[in-house]
Amino acid sequence: MARGHTFHFGFCLLISLTGCTGEFLKFKWDFSEDKPDVEEGFVDANVEGISNSKSYVDTIAQQGYVEGLRKMRVRGYGLVAGLGTTGSAECPKNVRSRLIQEMYKRPEFSRQGLRPAPVSPEDVLRSLDTAVVVIEGEIPAAAQKGDTFDLTVRALAGTQTTSLAGGSLYTSDLFIYRENAAGGAIEGRALATASGPVFVNPFSGGDDYSERQIATMERKGIILGGGKTNSDRRIRFVLTTPSYRRARMITDTANARFPARGGVAKAESPSNINVRIPRAYVNDPFHFLALFRHLYTPKRPGFLETRTQELAKEILDADAPHADIAIAWEGIGRTVLPTIQNLYTHERPHVRFYSAITGMRLGDGLAVDVVGEFALNPESSYRLTAIDELRNADDSYRTSVVLRRLLSDKDPRIRIEAYEALLPRNDEMIQTAKVGRNNFMLDKVDAPGPNLVYVRRTGDQRIALLGNGMYCIPPVFYQDPRNLITINAEEDDRKLTLIRRAKFSDRISPPLPADLELDRLIDMLGDDPKGESEDAIHGLALDYATVTRTLHDLCETGEINAKFMLQRNTTTEMFGPMSTSGRSESDL
Repeated sequence: MARGHTFHFGFCLLISLTGCTGEFLKFKWDFSEDKPDVEEGFVDANVEGISNSKSYVDTIAQQGYVEGLRKMRVRGYGLVAGLGTTGSAECPKNVRSRLIQEMYKRPEFSRQGLRPAPVSPEDVLRSLDTAVVVIEGEIPAAAQKGDTFDLTVRALAGTQTTSLAGGSLYTSDLFIYRENAAGGAIEGRALATASGPVFVNPFSGGDDYSERQIATMERKGIILGGGKTNSDRRIRFVLTTPSYRRARMITDTANARFPARGGVAKAESPSNINVRIPRAYVNDPFHFLALFRHLYTPKRPGFLETRTQELAKEILDADAPHADIAIAWEGIGRTVLPTIQNLYTHERPHVRFYSAITGMRLGDGLAVDVVGEFALNPESSYRLTAIDELRNADDSYRTSVVLRRLLSDKDPRIRIEAYEALLPRNDEMIQTAKVGRNNFMLDKVDAPGPNLVYVRRTGDQRIALLGNGMYCIPPVFYQDPRNLITINAEEDDRKLTLIRRAKFSDRISPPLPADLELDRLIDMLGDDPKGESEDAIHGLALDYATVTRTLHDLCETGEINAKFMLQRNTTTEMFGPMSTSGRSESDL
């Protein structure tokens, strides 16, 4: 599964990467329930609108609906450490007892032989360096064991914690969300674990906010990918008309098309079929479920050949469900290639696009060139969708060539999409370095075009530099809103001067020289402290949020010769209250 995380900065200061994802992508994430109680967020194209389409008639989808596609809300309590003096010792008694029990199970607090641990959980909880927080998150639909997801953390109401900035969450357990009294303990089977550095909105000091609002923002934050699932989410296909014969027909059809040890489908009753995501689709489970639902159940000789031709005629219609037809073809398999290859050069763009998408997913190299034409065409309405399909395609020379060309596109959104598509391939165009032991990743992408600093706010903590010759340009004077870093250089200086204020003690470092080259500056800002003496230190250990704010501000003032962009936001509101909607999931 794609591991999506959200770094939401509260208000729109920066350019957001937005754009239509296209009909095909929308289809992949939409599923019909065919019943009044529909799974929220997964309602597909109106079944009545495609009920006469050959992409729907005789398919598994005609027999029922997929159950278990809601996000599962989870919650827990945990301890954030590394706050200096901004935490608090306040905590409800029952929550404190639970945390102490959990902490004594961890190696750092366990007794070594007859020698006590250097610090006890009770001492840790009494320190202003720590704060007890409420942790909330949503396990994604169709999540598999080990998948990660974003978390929100909030200081307990009524406590004197003033800021969670720069803190890190001890490993904690998460349970299915339940409304309970303030300070009430959460019981049950742990569904996920939570841990990682907390990132507080680095733009909370803007002029549009009152001091009270800023103080509230400091008491909450997110952990990018900090949640980790303990088990697979259960997915079931429910037959609208219970039947042993139909259930067996569906399981046989699915297991024949997707052979796997133990099968991908197993009937547990005349009404319910358990569905398992095969290994080949663990990073794209919704595409698998779309394929599953569009498999044809008739076994009579010649049926699939005839249906292939019928779909080829139907796709010519401008009002036909083109995405459904493409999925239905893909479900049939490689036997459709001779038919759809004839459509790669059709005069109608939608015919070329959806036939080529199918061909590419079935491993046809010729189709990659067709999809690449859509990706490279600035006038195409299928452009972003084509890039996403190239991202999901097999790693090949053809797909990589197209994506590398897009790194130099005039549209910065396209450049970012191409970078994100190449990143999981470990493409040679991207040079990656780790900054700090557990801080963030820095990518250098040497590609023609205007310089661009791109910062993720979902996924892992990652900064990308797209372009070349990226520098801080003197004269420079900058101080971040939290007064943690001061950067200075006179007009003719060939080095920057950095002064770091220690968060815990307010101690000020001596002036430290730093290179003008942006990648070296970023490495010094975020790296762990190193050096033989205080005067020769390298690494200021600034957290990801502070580095993000610094880069944004310097780009905005022109003191860095690059444009700054944030990854587009993918959740509604990470820093607002999580409201309950619909019934909670119970498909454990």
